[in-house]
Amino acid sequence: MTKRNNGALAIGIVIVIVAALVAIFTQSRTFAQAMGQDYAPEKVDSIHVYLQAMGHDAPSREADLSGEDPAAQELLALLGSQTYDVGYEVGAIEGHAVPLDYTITLILTMEPEEEGASAPFLYFDGSDEATMDGLDRAAGSNGWVRTHYRVDLAFQQEILDLLLAQPYEEIL
Repeated sequence: MTKRNNGALAIGIVIVIVAALVAIFTQSRTFAQAMGQDYAPEKVDSIHVYLQAMGHDAPSREADLSGEDPAAQELLALLGSQTYDVGYEVGAIEGHAVPLDYTITLILTMEPEEEGASAPFLYFDGSDEATMDGLDRAAGSNGWVRTHYRVDLAFQQEILDLLLAQPYEEIL
């Protein structure tokens, strides 16, 4: 082979590798895949819901839904009905407008609850990306893998509407 052919072959190999990496890191994930291999909807013991009011005149809300609660089942089905694309935006998201009346924080408690067991965490604020910490811990780390997923505003509003219809405690 000539130097020219070797150079073209090397460039071709680099392009294939880059394309494969892009495909791997940007593929859509189901909710179960985003939560990790130990997640199963039937293992959810409870869901702690915290809705932080974004207006000054509205109180924040807090609720606990048991795993058997129809609202919890509907919420898990709603979350499971979507596919999620990983978002790789770099930079702070502070200061962006929040188009929802509340930010949504969900903490799922899995059964059996063992000491040191992780609890999946989800955060929606109406921006283009939601934060989800699944069950899989980062390799060699004491923390979880925090991932941002692209999420449609209408979907987030649907989650909020479901949660606002549930009994809650007001938090000052």
